Formats: sequence, structure tokens, C-alpha cells
Amino acid sequence: MICNGHIYGVILNDSRELARLAPAFQEKPYLAPPVAPVVYMKPASTMSHGTVRLKPGEQAVAAATLALLIARDATGVSPDQAMACIGAAALAIDITYPQADYYRPAVAQRNADTFLVMGDWGSPALADRITTMIDGQAAHNWSLDRLARSPDRLIADISAFLTLRAGDVLLVGLPGDAPQVGAGVTLRAEAAGFAPAVARVEETT
Repeated sequence: MICNGHIYGVILNDSRELARLAPAFQEKPYLAPPVAPVVYMKPASTMSHGTVRLKPGEQAVAAATLALLIARDATGVSPDQAMACIGAAALAIDITYPQADYYRPAVAQRNADTFLVMGDWGSPALADRITTMIDGQAAHNWSLDRLARSPDRLIADISAFLTLRAGDVLLVGLPGDAPQVGAGVTLRAEAAGFAPAVARVEETT
């Protein structure tokens, strides 16, 4: 499978995180919770080749998720049509430096080189439960049942304002309670039926 398009992610698609942040969304500067998917992009340079590089002494959030490879253009599709647009699925670990809030776009914090760890593409199935391992120990697990928008609904809602092209990748959402890691550890995302996403975390030199 070939990813030759854009890489899109979605924040605030974890129902538990949305519930936790609900009071803050009623305050300035938000005044209301988001009504559409909150989409961000990751450039191809964020793709890791087995190593994640962090600034010396820094910690980063390691959010394991599911990546979907779009196989046919999706514009204004319904949820029933959305799954037919998926050609493959893979585990991914989206790395980002912690941010205090979601008001300002976290471009530098989210888009550093090596900040996207990908497993091998497989059949377009949906993971049940994704586990993040740090140095061989389970550090976090979450079920896609926590997604506020299921993958089919997410694709449909995004396609209402943005065409997902064949070759694009969509990360379906991030757990709001993902663990933080520093340099010197090995990350591994696992789920039944999927190839793991694995990387060593090192400091930049």
C-alpha cells in the first residue's frame, strides 16, 4: 500500500477528553465546544524510520491510534459509503510535545521530524483495543469505542468540507490520557490483528 497524499489527524475525538474539557469549552476563548472535526496535518517529514527524536531533556506525548489509508476520493460521502473509501489500516503513534490548550494551532509541537510512527499496512479492519508498550511494559490502552465520531462518521463529516483523496492517510483520533515519554525508551503500539508500530526514542544531537 502506498501513502502518497496528505496525512491528516483529528484532535478532540476522544469522548472522555471531551467530557473532561466540557467546562473549559464554555469559557473564553472557546465559548462553545467544536461542532465539526478538528483536523490537523502532519507533513511527510514527520514519518519515523524506527527512531523518534526529542529535544534534550524534553518529554513528549505518545498517542497510539489507528491510521486509515484512503483508497478512493471521498467528497460528501455518507457514513454508509465511508468505509468503502478505505483501502488499508495500520497502527500509528502520533508524537507531540505537550500543549496547555487547543486554542492556538500546535504546529511546531506536533510536526517535528520523526513524530509519526507507523506500523505496516494491512486489511482495512478496525482495531478493537490499542495498547501502548514502553520498554515492554503496558503503559496505556484504549478502545476505539471511546471515539466521539466513529471512523465512518468521521470520514463522512470531514468529507463534507474537505475531500479526502486516494493516497491520503487519516488518523482517527487520539486518547486524551496518552502517556508521556522521554529519551531512552522503546515505544510499541499493539492491537490484535495488526502489525505493531515500533520506535526507539532518542535525544536530538
